[in-house]
Amino acid sequence: MEAVAAQQGRRRGRWFVLALLTLSLSGLIAGIVELSTQKPDRSLVHIAGIEDAQEIFGGVRQDGDRLGSPDAPVSIEWFDDLQCSNCRAQFLSTIPTLVESYVRPGDLQIEYRHYSFSAATEELGFFGAEAAADQDYSWPYVYLFFRNQDEAERVGIDEDFLTSVAGAIPELDVPEFRDYLDSEGGAGGRIRERLAGYEKLGSELGIRAQPAAIVSGPNGTRTLQDSPALSQITAAIDALR
Repeated sequence: MEAVAAQQGRRRGRWFVLALLTLSLSGLIAGIVELSTQKPDRSLVHIAGIEDAQEIFGGVRQDGDRLGSPDAPVSIEWFDDLQCSNCRAQFLSTIPTLVESYVRPGDLQIEYRHYSFSAATEELGFFGAEAAADQDYSWPYVYLFFRNQDEAERVGIDEDFLTSVAGAIPELDVPEFRDYLDSEGGAGGRIRERLAGYEKLGSELGIRAQPAAIVSGPNGTRTLQDSPALSQITAAIDALR
């Protein structure tokens, strides 16, 4: 009798262990299914072009919104709208070449002028670029913003997106960036004052609702409107220096 009872006990023990294993396996499978069917987190921002930005702008002097040496003989006032989807291709097809061929050798300086081509004169993207300019990283920020316009449309442009772009610039201090946005982005802050100045300047110069470049040098000034091509810009630089 004792032997039979022991054998039955061992059987019950095996069934108990088997049941536990079955439950554990079921839970594992359920967990795997849950993970595999979860939708992507739309709040996760993916910034493209980080290495390209470093290659284009690395080692080039930046002071606020100006790129290049202040002693460069030719200057460009570049009027553009970060949140203009039609402006992206023009910026990306001109600025990298201008930086490599003219700015880096010391022949050209470019100053960025935020100018809205829509009814909204104070677009949120401008605020992020100006906060980056406070640390002298305006141009990498502008470049990355243009490169990631599709991502901005996917997740929405808010302070978190602006911070994600800032975080893609290795040397930029992100907490300082956020502090500057908070302290200077409100009414009477330096960001709003600067943007109002750019808007007034563009209006006085008659800038139309497309990217424009005002090229100035020893031989005069040329105003290039309506998304000038790289060939138009380089021809003006060569003629005026």
